[in-house]
Amino acid sequence: METSQDNGIFKNLPSNEKKERITYFPKMYYRMENGLLYIHTEITLGKYQDQLLHLEKKLETDVYCELVSKELHDSYVEYVLLYDTIANRITINEVRAENGKLRLMKNVWWEYEKLPHMLIVDGTGGGKTYFILTIIETLLRCDSMMHVLDSKNADLADISAVMPEVYYKKEDITACIDRFYNNMMERSETMKLMENYKTGKNYAYLGLPPHFLIFDEYVAFMEMLMTKENVAVPNKLKQIVMLGRQAGYFYKCGSS
Repeated sequence: METSQDNGIFKNLPSNEKKERITYFPKMYYRMENGLLYIHTEITLGKYQDQLLHLEKKLETDVYCELVSKELHDSYVEYVLLYDTIANRITINEVRAENGKLRLMKNVWWEYEKLPHMLIVDGTGGGKTYFILTIIETLLRCDSMMHVLDSKNADLADISAVMPEVYYKKEDITACIDRFYNNMMERSETMKLMENYKTGKNYAYLGLPPHFLIFDEYVAFMEMLMTKENVAVPNKLKQIVMLGRQAGYFYKCGSS
């Protein structure tokens, strides 16, 4: 941007007004495809490079879209945004899981084999429980193994009437986390002994079912723990997050 003196309408009269004109504009390209807006910004190592690398907030606000992904390439940054979110919503019956990914909107999929763990955060009444219940119901349809923890003994605890591995008491929750962790470690070892095991292949290649640990109100549970437990439980959950993807052990956490 460059500032210059404006002479005003009458050139023979002095004017204190200044005007700005654009002297440089970075190269940006966009395309719209399948409900998504793709924006590419060129990397030139110029004066405004840092701003171009962090455009996601401005893009979401200015074009009224939701950021889906941001990826750095060799010579450009790609921002992918979802536009017209209301029109792209789907009903609960349309949510489905296949080939290691779960459909959340018409053009938005959660690829849990690539991004294996999920944190769901919203205020009270924001719809977290319905969202989690939808995920559980969808994953059960594709033969996934579910382990559900509800430390407040609220809505998710009620599904213990129709499925096993649902816990709300502190001791039962801790025991479930221990079993989940131990089973993950055991599978990691046994996978390598299977006849068709190949380096770099995951549980799905070996025909093994995925296991999901659904933990609602994690913060409330942490407040129940004693000092010793307060260290042990997070450590095991941390190990699940770091090591679970290859073995097919996934962690989903919801909190207000």
